[in-house]
Amino acid sequence: SLKQANEGVDADSTEFDPALYGMAAEYDEEGNYKYPEGFDPESNEWLEGYEAQRAAWEQQYADAQARWEAHKKQVAQHAADDAAAATSADGDSGATSYSSEPAATDSGAGTLASDEALAALREKLTGN
Repeated sequence: SLKQANEGVDADSTEFDPALYGMAAEYDEEGNYKYPEGFDPESNEWLEGYEAQRAAWEQQYADAQARWEAHKKQVAQHAADDAAAATSADGDSGATSYSSEPAATDSGAGTLASDEALAALREKLTGN
């Protein structure tokens, strides 16, 4: 759900996990991250001859980061909308009621105001 997706996302955060935004992450049997083919984790550099793999990986990373940025923006907008709604509700003395109960009236209109009306309804429903 949208609520679940937004929980735990800090709109001001700088910690990005690309795996949460569609980038595949593989791990070995010991739980260590498996780097993409052509990437040397010791030097933190791409090896020569792996330009296509590097371009594909960088595009996937950029796409995941764009989704993360859009999600953070959405979370921030949602929080701002909630704050604005709360502020307007607090300042509105004539707040709208969404109750299913009818408003109190003196006339009794729209209710089963008398025993006669109740008896007529009972007859109609039972077919007697």
